[in-house]
Amino acid sequence: MLDTIQLVLLSVIFGGMVTFQILFAPLVFIKLGIDTARPFIRAFFPFYYLYFSIFSFAYLIVCLLAGDGIQAIIAGVALVGFLISRQILMPMANAASDSSQKSKFDLLHRGTVVINTLQLVAFFSALVLL
Repeated sequence: MLDTIQLVLLSVIFGGMVTFQILFAPLVFIKLGIDTARPFIRAFFPFYYLYFSIFSFAYLIVCLLAGDGIQAIIAGVALVGFLISRQILMPMANAASDSSQKSKFDLLHRGTVVINTLQLVAFFSALVLL
């Protein structure tokens, strides 16, 4: 039973992240225009990180209950990445953007993209390992 719950949670996380990266984010900028898309994406990301933090936490708990150490490590590290992005990097990037510090914004934004990409790779690896 726990293995089924693991698979469902992991599939929701991985599928949601892929959908965001290849469908949602590009369409927002294509269909809404930059003046609408930027504030929308800025408002969306706190929910994105919170949503995936909650699912990663749930996945972590299920992995611990199942005694699946490798999966628990993946879930825990990913959870920390979502929290760092939401609570530290995103507010710093927004502040840099608001104060026209383009190079600082680019660096912070790149940091969140790298974390998100590593999380996606980790969750894909977790799917392969299941």
